[in-house]
Amino acid sequence: MNMTAVLIAAVSKVVSLDELYDIAEYYNYFGEFSEKNLDDILAKNKISENQAALIYHYCYLYCKLTMQETTPLNKLIKAFSLPNSIAVNSMNVINKKRIQFILDEFASKGRSAHDIFMNNESYITDMLEQAVMQPLYQDKKIFTNISSSEYEHPTDRAYLDNLNTNKVIEKIMKLYSEYNFERLVTVQYTGSNIRVTEKNLPYLYNALKTVCEVLDVKEMPPLYVAPGSLNACTIGSSKPIIVISGICLSLLTYDELLFILGHEVGHIKSQHVLYHSIGNFIPYIANIVGNLTLGIGEIAVKGVVLLLYRWYRMSELTADRAGLLACQNIDAAITVMAKLSGYPPSHYDEIDNKLFLEQAVEFENFDNNLFDKLMKLFSVLYKNHPWTVMRAKELRTWYDNGEYSKIYNVNERRKAERKPDKILSSLFDKDVYCSHCGKRISTSSRFCEYCGKENLYRK
Repeated sequence: MNMTAVLIAAVSKVVSLDELYDIAEYYNYFGEFSEKNLDDILAKNKISENQAALIYHYCYLYCKLTMQETTPLNKLIKAFSLPNSIAVNSMNVINKKRIQFILDEFASKGRSAHDIFMNNESYITDMLEQAVMQPLYQDKKIFTNISSSEYEHPTDRAYLDNLNTNKVIEKIMKLYSEYNFERLVTVQYTGSNIRVTEKNLPYLYNALKTVCEVLDVKEMPPLYVAPGSLNACTIGSSKPIIVISGICLSLLTYDELLFILGHEVGHIKSQHVLYHSIGNFIPYIANIVGNLTLGIGEIAVKGVVLLLYRWYRMSELTADRAGLLACQNIDAAITVMAKLSGYPPSHYDEIDNKLFLEQAVEFENFDNNLFDKLMKLFSVLYKNHPWTVMRAKELRTWYDNGEYSKIYNVNERRKAERKPDKILSSLFDKDVYCSHCGKRISTSSRFCEYCGKENLYRK
């Protein structure tokens, strides 16, 4: 194997011919420069994964220094049999700040971008070595045509059916639409937080893109970064957006990030977001109910609130399963739960998932007497998330009993997209309230006759 020939062949995918001759002269390479010959060199010469990764990162750096697209690097990924996550590692380590520093240094010394393939400063070598040392996550399986019903928690579905047939919920939904609560919270998030794009936080953008591809979600929801503790949420039913705390990028590995994003995309795919949004505004809606005569009794509202919270907790178990399908790494999924439970970041390398799951068993057995049982019951009544240790145990059990494997190993699926009317059931058999303007419209209408927006609940 001729490493110099492999390097020249790889570099030929991103540099001009004149630059290629310059680099070849530096390495005393006098081989043929035809495209066919260079492609043959890449195809026939096998090199180690670390060597391939280093060459890839060099080429990625060159593309960024010359402000050209990184599309040609896909040929290197294929030729070197590298996982697509190699691109994520480049984005994560070779960031804008470092690229700008190199550009400024090269400009002050009269150097060109292709000089990085020849004699290098130590800071460039150290950066590229850091990129090579990043873990290479294997490509995720794409679940084409997957339906949320394949992984849905059965209690999630049972409670949701109860909500769909509850008349009090119908009145609350009318209030939710009329007072435009969804628009209010959407404006707050989009006006105060950072929008993630291909150019702005590309590492996070590509992680969400991967999750949507894996879970067969055709349209990527907008993603925003907000300050705060380790957390993420999804808001808005008609046009959902995902909000993730910026600290997640610092405290989560790539697979852990896929899990937490997959959890939120799972909520969207299962169409949980409408009732989640209503649940977040229940205190405000209850206050309005107290001041208006709407035929909704205070006791009835409280009953619906308890039902809503019970379903909310079960919907989290469904979303956890979606997160696992997105990251395809049970250890990463459980570790996220441990981190959410308050594990100190400085001790993350000491997290023991086995001990964490043992704690869940201890908690589950904390029912020695009636008082203990009542304590557990009342302490969770108004919680919208299950106990974190129990979420970890539920997910591990689902994985261990073979349900995850059944879904993962299905190679062909029928196209069975679930529509909103199947979820909302008889609640909107005749009339609905437009999610945009709150006016009463028919389920058969494709668009609202008042504001012209699409009818989300059309039969």
